[in-house]
Amino acid sequence: MDKLFPRGGVLTLALVLAGMAQAETATGEASLSAVLVDALDDNRFFTRTGGTARDDVAYRGLTAGQAYTIAAQLVEAASGKPVGDPVFVGFTADAAEGAIAVSIPVAANRTRYNIDYSSHLTLYEGEVDEGSAASANVLARLAEDRTDDRVIQVHAVQRVSVSAADAADGDRALPAEGGTIVATVDYENLVEGYHYTLWGELLKTSGQSTGIFSAIPDYVPETKNGTVDMSFEVPEGLDGLQLVPSIGLYHQSRVELQPNGMLTILPDAPNPVMIASDPNLDIDEKRVDIGTLFQMDDAE
Repeated sequence: MDKLFPRGGVLTLALVLAGMAQAETATGEASLSAVLVDALDDNRFFTRTGGTARDDVAYRGLTAGQAYTIAAQLVEAASGKPVGDPVFVGFTADAAEGAIAVSIPVAANRTRYNIDYSSHLTLYEGEVDEGSAASANVLARLAEDRTDDRVIQVHAVQRVSVSAADAADGDRALPAEGGTIVATVDYENLVEGYHYTLWGELLKTSGQSTGIFSAIPDYVPETKNGTVDMSFEVPEGLDGLQLVPSIGLYHQSRVELQPNGMLTILPDAPNPVMIASDPNLDIDEKRVDIGTLFQMDDAE
């Protein structure tokens, strides 16, 4: 899904088999190379809820018709500490060169920081499980690789917060004839170089829609924390109301902007589609008065 790391499974394995994956170590003639991705959408980024990683493994130097086992162990990239249990997948080689996919559970990130993981791969001769691995014959290993092809990232909580003002003078009031409301979006813990979509709508304080939208279709942050502005054009006819921008941050490749300004979810897009939002309407810093507000007279 991801434009930054667009890896389809078939294409990835073809590239690996063609020798384009450089990370490779071997014992004897057998060797391994692999690409580690999110099984949901073939990129290397996970939301804080975790999920399933897929190691697309290519092997060389095996004997057709013989049984082998691949073991995959997730490892915290910063410390080298193993995480979770190793996964063992047995297979019979169809030829000297081939490919196999190994699924590895990825736990939720409950910290305040993004966590990078790599995987260590071991190729064994014969059928091997965790109980017999210590005495099994090791044919090849793939480890200690920190390239993007071998490292996945599980995000911590990503946040956006919004404030709003008149673009003309910076206060929180527009004249009755309308104008431009600028919404300032402060974001936390985004991924540099990743593709996001920011989309929002001006709402009445009751939560009713105004049909006034704004979007940044493809936003690529250069830093984890930062600020970006979005503009909403307010027409005449809304005199007396307070308007509030409600803005969400989305995976750019999972949504599509329509000609009328609405945002739709692409068919078969994996969840989550929205990464973060600031939907609270009861915040003074987000409210902008249009003209003279309607006032209810006190009952006598």
